[in-house]
Amino acid sequence: MSFFMSSRRILTTALAVASSLLVVLPAGASNITGFLPQAGEGSFAVSYADESYDEFWRGEEKRPTPPALGEISTTSFSLWMNWGLTDRLALVADIAHVDAQADGTSGMSDDGLQDASILLVSRLARFGHGSVEHSWVGAVGLRTPIESYVANAPVARGDDTTDGLARLVYLLRAGRFYWSQQVGFDFRGGDAPDGFPIYSEVGYDFGRFTGIGFYSLYLADGGTDIGDPGFTFPSNQEEYERIGAKLIVDLNGPWSVFAGGFTTLDGRNVGNADGLFFGAIVNF
Repeated sequence: MSFFMSSRRILTTALAVASSLLVVLPAGASNITGFLPQAGEGSFAVSYADESYDEFWRGEEKRPTPPALGEISTTSFSLWMNWGLTDRLALVADIAHVDAQADGTSGMSDDGLQDASILLVSRLARFGHGSVEHSWVGAVGLRTPIESYVANAPVARGDDTTDGLARLVYLLRAGRFYWSQQVGFDFRGGDAPDGFPIYSEVGYDFGRFTGIGFYSLYLADGGTDIGDPGFTFPSNQEEYERIGAKLIVDLNGPWSVFAGGFTTLDGRNVGNADGLFFGAIVNF
């Protein structure tokens, strides 16, 4: 059986793990990798993520969080699914519950359902020879809060905006190796600035194990800095640069499990967060 017919574990888990990250900041729940399920097939996934920071960027200046906030920790529980409408068209959707806590003197916290997103993903082109295949994939969708929450606070579960999403992905598969490169545009609602999510992923299938590395960059189209006169947190120019790694383990039957972590390299108006995540996927 060819790699392209036997790579279901990679494609479902690559999609699920990409969507399990960065649920507090924009774009994370809507990163895609270019893999599509076949018609009538799909996957469900559940994931848990834990991230924290005690430094943040006020504008472009990194500084410790104030004593009133202390260390800020965020845990999230996410549900994700994809479903192949045809061999060239799929639906991807997710929802997240977020719990954000500050251990400083303020005791600030926020928890509850955050946002849901849905993307219609289409393969635009596919060509190749032998074990090498090139694909172009496009997607459009929507991200919106599930319930109303307070966003204009230093500890919040999200920005409470409804956003339009557009994605374009190039996917290279060569034997057991793949490389995925996403560029996108987020049409943000409210006073949040529009943004450009960029997501890169490389993976190699070792049999029952698949190793993946990723790079995530988010750029905002203007916005305020923390401390500017009249600023709001949703209006901030939130930007970040992160790298991380994941490991997938294929279990018997339709199940796979995954785990990984990430660190923040640079940012603007965001926390200098490190995080871990793990989860499970079932194919149908």
